[in-house]
Amino acid sequence: MTEIDYQTVFRAFPGPTALLSCEFTILDANDDYLNAVGRESDDVLGQNIFSAFPRNMRDPADIGPQNLRASLESVVATGERDHMELTRYDIEIPGRPGVFEERYWAVVNTPILDPAGQPQMIVHRVEDATATVRQVLAAQAVSG
Repeated sequence: MTEIDYQTVFRAFPGPTALLSCEFTILDANDDYLNAVGRESDDVLGQNIFSAFPRNMRDPADIGPQNLRASLESVVATGERDHMELTRYDIEIPGRPGVFEERYWAVVNTPILDPAGQPQMIVHRVEDATATVRQVLAAQAVSG
């Protein structure tokens, strides 16, 4: 039987996916994730997700980081998968500190459990829904 290189499988896995510690440090991220968030692996690996992707302090309506933290904390506390509602989480534009792009995400956070059933890591899977949200908002503006 062939031994499976799971890191290679993870990196090639389709769909933006990161692996987080239970303290929310980014342990790994596949190419789709890095492309979705506009970063290189050196920019995010080893960083806390909330440091790598800070809150847009210029917009009080940006509660994406708060919602993500609640989801991740729930996953660690319960050991159960959490499907977040579609959420706005602005992303700082690389090379332009303090300048953010409005983004919308569909997020699923899934614990990886040890043999005793305790969370050891979190699979953080995202889908960029920004284009869809903008289409809906534009359609509402036209019809409204």
